[in-house]
Amino acid sequence: MATTLLRLTALAVVLSSACAAQLATLRVDVNLVLVPVTVTDRSGRLITGLDRSRFKILEEGVPQDIASFSTEDLPVSIGLVLDVSGSMRQKLATARAFLSALLGGAEDRDESLLLTCADRPDLQTGLTPDLERLSSLVRATRSGGSTALIDTIYLSIERMRSARNSRKVLIVVSDGQDNFSRHTRSELISRAIESEAQIYSIATPEPPHFQKAIELVDANRGLILLQDLAHATGGIYLPLDAASSTTAVAERLARTLHEQYLIGYYARDPAQKGARRIQVRLDLPDVRLYSRSHSNSPLP
Repeated sequence: MATTLLRLTALAVVLSSACAAQLATLRVDVNLVLVPVTVTDRSGRLITGLDRSRFKILEEGVPQDIASFSTEDLPVSIGLVLDVSGSMRQKLATARAFLSALLGGAEDRDESLLLTCADRPDLQTGLTPDLERLSSLVRATRSGGSTALIDTIYLSIERMRSARNSRKVLIVVSDGQDNFSRHTRSELISRAIESEAQIYSIATPEPPHFQKAIELVDANRGLILLQDLAHATGGIYLPLDAASSTTAVAERLARTLHEQYLIGYYARDPAQKGARRIQVRLDLPDVRLYSRSHSNSPLP
């Protein structure tokens, strides 16, 4: 009996030590800031195969040690936001074609959700690996109504919190105009910075010669919002126009989502409140580098 008790006590000590070590590791990993990075040439072609020694990462202007570096092709959680408001009536066919081509280039391991935007956000489906169903839902969309774009993107950020994959992106297909949201632009930008999702803005601008002066001002304001969202989160702003090949742009973006660099560093002061400015630099000329401008602090 005494021997049995001794063995049980020893086992408890071992298990306790193992759990403590596991918890300690977890605490350390919580402080690891992961920064997805996309590198292209001036023509937008992806540049892959770069060594970690070419990258530098700074937090609040201070160089940080790179703790992890990966180029592994990982599954992606993709949130789709499709503007179907009245202002998209002449552009919805192009938007649908783009998303259909994008979903055609997604991988079986990916998951996606679809939110449409008109008078209010409308969740067509939550996160699902059923990309065929998503394509059917995209093809069935119709345009009309006012535009609550800011509210819809805000809701999509909330929905992406339950995504199962570490790589999270939002694809927003819109002209950027909004006339029916409760949230403000600044609230949305702040929320986007706090989130883990990169936002890729697919702009569908109206040709300027079709617009009156006041309409042109509103249109430019909308495009600036889309640009700001992409810049703040390390995504890419891609305008679709008459010269663009919708399918080619979508296929290129599908590849981009799976061919990123993932750089990790440990935050200097994990207890610091608020977003921290981060900057990724690359020892290579004539390239474009896309990464978050702030650390992805956890959402409350």
